Amino acid sequence: MLIEIGTQIAYIPDHARGDINHQDVEFGFVVSQGSRPTYFFCRYWHQGKPGVMRTTANSELTNVGNLRIHKSVPQEVVNQWLKKPKEE
Repeated sequence: MLIEIGTQIAYIPDHARGDINHQDVEFGFVVSQGSRPTYFFCRYWHQGKPGVMRTTANSELTNVGNLRIHKSVPQEVVNQWLKKPKEE
Protein backbone atom coordinates (compact mmCIF):
# COMPACT_ATOMS: atom_id res chain seq x y z
CA MET A 1 0.00 0.00 0.00
CA LEU A 2 1.40 3.39 -0.96
CA ILE A 3 0.73 6.03 1.68
CA GLU A 4 1.86 9.62 1.20
CA ILE A 5 3.28 11.90 3.88
CA GLY A 6 0.41 13.67 5.64
CA THR A 7 -2.11 10.90 5.03
CA GLN A 8 -4.35 10.49 8.07
CA ILE A 9 -4.46 6.98 9.45
CA ALA A 10 -5.89 4.74 12.13
CA TYR A 11 -3.51 2.30 13.81
CA ILE A 12 -5.44 -0.88 14.56
CA PRO A 13 -3.46 -3.22 16.84
CA ASP A 14 -3.56 -6.95 16.09
CA HIS A 15 -5.72 -7.75 19.12
CA ALA A 16 -8.44 -5.37 17.81
CA ARG A 17 -8.94 -7.74 14.86
CA GLY A 18 -9.68 -4.99 12.36
CA ASP A 19 -12.25 -3.21 14.58
CA ILE A 20 -11.68 0.52 14.06
CA ASN A 21 -13.98 1.20 17.05
CA HIS A 22 -11.80 -0.80 19.46
CA GLN A 23 -10.66 1.25 22.49
CA ASP A 24 -6.98 0.71 21.64
CA VAL A 25 -7.14 2.12 18.09
CA GLU A 26 -5.01 5.25 17.68
CA PHE A 27 -5.44 7.99 15.11
CA GLY A 28 -2.77 10.15 13.52
CA PHE A 29 -0.88 10.72 10.29
CA VAL A 30 2.10 9.51 8.28
CA VAL A 31 5.35 11.46 8.66
CA SER A 32 7.68 9.38 6.44
CA GLN A 33 8.30 5.94 5.02
CA GLY A 34 10.58 3.57 6.91
CA SER A 35 13.58 1.83 5.40
CA ARG A 36 11.31 -0.98 4.25
CA PRO A 37 8.22 -0.32 2.14
CA THR A 38 5.94 -2.05 4.65
CA TYR A 39 6.71 0.38 7.49
CA PHE A 40 5.86 4.04 8.04
CA PHE A 41 6.76 6.56 10.70
CA CYS A 42 3.54 7.98 12.14
CA ARG A 43 2.57 10.60 14.71
CA TYR A 44 -0.45 9.91 16.88
CA TRP A 45 -3.03 12.09 18.59
CA HIS A 46 -3.71 11.90 22.30
CA GLN A 47 -6.45 9.33 22.94
CA GLY A 48 -9.76 11.19 22.75
CA LYS A 49 -8.09 14.49 21.80
CA PRO A 50 -7.76 14.63 17.99
CA GLY A 51 -5.35 17.37 16.94
CA VAL A 52 -3.31 17.17 20.17
CA MET A 53 -0.04 15.24 19.76
CA ARG A 54 0.57 12.33 22.12
CA THR A 55 4.32 13.03 22.12
CA THR A 56 6.13 16.30 21.59
CA ALA A 57 8.65 15.19 18.97
CA ASN A 58 8.61 11.45 18.30
CA SER A 59 7.13 9.49 15.45
CA GLU A 60 6.61 5.73 15.72
CA LEU A 61 7.55 3.05 13.21
CA THR A 62 4.33 1.26 12.29
CA ASN A 63 3.64 -1.76 10.10
CA VAL A 64 1.38 -0.92 7.17
CA GLY A 65 -0.64 -4.05 7.99
CA ASN A 66 -1.92 -2.26 11.09
CA LEU A 67 -2.82 0.96 9.28
CA ARG A 68 -6.05 2.04 7.68
CA ILE A 69 -6.50 5.37 5.94
CA HIS A 70 -8.93 7.31 8.14
CA LYS A 71 -9.56 11.04 8.46
CA SER A 72 -9.99 12.12 12.10
CA VAL A 73 -9.28 15.89 11.92
CA PRO A 74 -9.44 18.56 9.21
CA GLN A 75 -6.43 18.11 6.90
CA GLU A 76 -5.30 21.66 7.71
CA VAL A 77 -4.47 20.48 11.27
CA VAL A 78 -2.12 17.80 9.92
CA ASN A 79 -0.59 20.24 7.44
CA GLN A 80 0.23 22.64 10.29
CA TRP A 81 1.96 19.86 12.28
CA LEU A 82 4.00 18.89 9.22
CA LYS A 83 5.22 22.49 8.88
CA LYS A 84 6.54 22.67 12.47
CA PRO A 85 10.31 22.52 12.90
CA LYS A 86 11.65 19.05 13.75
CA GLU A 87 12.97 20.16 17.14
CA GLU A 88 9.53 21.13 18.48
